[in-house]
Amino acid sequence: MIKLVIFDAYGVILDGGYPQTCQLLGKKFDYDWKELYAVFYTKYFNMAAEKKITQKEAWDKAIEELGLPIERTELLKLHYGLMSLNKRVAELAQSLDVNTLLLSKNTREQFADAERLIGFQKYFKNVINTWELGLQKASEETCNYLFDKFNVKPEEIIYIDDQEQNLAVPKKLGVKTILYEDFDQFKSEFDRFMKQ
Repeated sequence: MIKLVIFDAYGVILDGGYPQTCQLLGKKFDYDWKELYAVFYTKYFNMAAEKKITQKEAWDKAIEELGLPIERTELLKLHYGLMSLNKRVAELAQSLDVNTLLLSKNTREQFADAERLIGFQKYFKNVINTWELGLQKASEETCNYLFDKFNVKPEEIIYIDDQEQNLAVPKKLGVKTILYEDFDQFKSEFDRFMKQ
């Protein structure tokens, strides 16, 4: 029986984010978007998410390293302008009778900005940003923290994320995982797990 459903923020509850921002920047400035993503997200955002640098430094360092002809303020406007609520997933989460958790790996600043612009937290019974706990999102330590906090066993959890690397550890521990690609694919897998 499922007792907890975990939803990722960016890429599941929120449309838009670093891939879309990097794709738009790539078109605008004639860059390979994957190269931009490797610098913006993989390198600097992850450093900010692990509290090694500030969010402001992450943006500035990426712009400087890539030599992009754009100011941080313009980049932020572009980044947040691409973001929107995935209403179908949010409403499904809100309708569930079981415990729900929005689990995000984000800096405090960016998480607060997205909440202010979109107001996505109200759809969930619980919200955790792993930055606040000083934990890495895709880690055994985080999984064990969640098992204890919500008093659940791995097999009583469904975890939805759009990044496979975030699902590897939970899956290894026995959590039911869904790699989010689109709503219909997600809903089909979700319904199957809920009926088990």
